[in-house]
Amino acid sequence: MARLYYTVIPRLPDRKAMREAEHRAGRQLLRDVLGCDASQVLIREDGKPYLPNGPFFSISHADGMVLLAVSGLGEIGCDVERADRPLRNPEAIRRKIVQPGEEDVPLLTLWVKKEAVFKAGGLGRVYYPVMPVGYIAAVCCRAEEELESPRLPKALLRKGLGREAPASGG
Repeated sequence: MARLYYTVIPRLPDRKAMREAEHRAGRQLLRDVLGCDASQVLIREDGKPYLPNGPFFSISHADGMVLLAVSGLGEIGCDVERADRPLRNPEAIRRKIVQPGEEDVPLLTLWVKKEAVFKAGGLGRVYYPVMPVGYIAAVCCRAEEELESPRLPKALLRKGLGREAPASGG
């Protein structure tokens, strides 16, 4: 069973400070969920982070949301974006990523799907989990693997820093 965790951090006006805060939150999420320190995480040649002894994981962040997908079975990918994110040159993006049969799918939905599939190595089943209002996400994991509902790590719940998300769709 693949699991999905998230944390939301306050939005900051400075882009660089926001990115640094998201990276810190991502490292904290890895500690809370996987019990690992950032120094244990290695980076593959393709830029994807991994733990030498598993489990497989993928991490994404966007404007205050940090998402962590975890699998014990194999490669997994996730992507999250603000639902109101403006895309630069959307027509050029559409020409590049839309395949036949996808013409009516909202561009940002395709964007997160394709990013999640890419991070998962190009294969798998795609889920669109129900996220907190204002965010859209996709997770790609092995076809035989189900995805649990998104959740906040228990450490954050104990600290009163959030609540469980509603059930995911598949």
